[in-house]
Amino acid sequence: MIKFIPFEVNGITGITALEGEDKIGLCTFIIDGFYMTFDSVDCSDDIITEGLARAAMNYAANRNVYIAKICKGLSSPAFMRLGFSGDDILSVEIPEALASGCSCGI
Repeated sequence: MIKFIPFEVNGITGITALEGEDKIGLCTFIIDGFYMTFDSVDCSDDIITEGLARAAMNYAANRNVYIAKICKGLSSPAFMRLGFSGDDILSVEIPEALASGCSCGI
């Protein structure tokens, strides 16, 4: 089973994806008022990346964050499926993104 575990260490907030004891993905983000910005995304599986993004946005939404952003260079098809759009900085309203169905096919 895959677990998405939030962490906060030395001012860095993130989500780690674990399969058993193995770390299979990681994302970090910054929360600033009503906004969150993905700082890094390290995962080779697109579906796990989507899970990391959803877990991070859910974590942020529980802290009154409404808009999620990511720079175009960090984006992947997973973020596009979640509704991120824009030019250099892509963004999405978190409730809209979380309401979209999972693209994992299950």
